[in-house]
Amino acid sequence: MEIVDRLEEKFNGLLHKINELKEENQRLKEQVESEKQTRRDIESRIDTLLDKVQSELE
Repeated sequence: MEIVDRLEEKFNGLLHKINELKEENQRLKEQVESEKQTRRDIESRIDTLLDKVQSELE
């Protein structure tokens, strides 16, 4: 039975690790999306500034 107990413990540890990795993956996905949004915001602001410069030059 000791072998079965160790196997069960190892299996439970692996399931726990899988859940931790899923949670970390979700956090990283959210972080990436946040960074993408920040980049889009910055690009939009730069485009607006470039438009203003262009209109001043005309």
